[in-house]
Amino acid sequence: MNTKQKTGNILNYVISAILVISGTLKLIQFEPYMEVIKGLNPNYYDNIYLIGFVALASGILFAIPKTFTYGFIAALVFLGGTISAHMQAADNFIPQIVFVPLTALTAFLKRPEWFKQ
Repeated sequence: MNTKQKTGNILNYVISAILVISGTLKLIQFEPYMEVIKGLNPNYYDNIYLIGFVALASGILFAIPKTFTYGFIAALVFLGGTISAHMQAADNFIPQIVFVPLTALTAFLKRPEWFKQ
């Protein structure tokens, strides 16, 4: 395994862990986390289990090599939703934006053939 693949794997597992933790915190309704969600939009709080499940599923799919492609797509879609949610609430959305190129970089390092023509 070369350095690019190792770096891709590290990024992959870090992003996956963040998604799994985020989803888990939503599913167990961790109180400090819920305050942030309530501040964004009451509808997000009403649908917290769905949002948590999507984050958790994205992280798990992204971490498993056989489902990496599905996890990559799911993670980008989830991140797009989080960016939209934070923008709509006039909240800081920079952390979510940072994860988009990191997720793409992970795919570039793990699946360079996707980027060749």
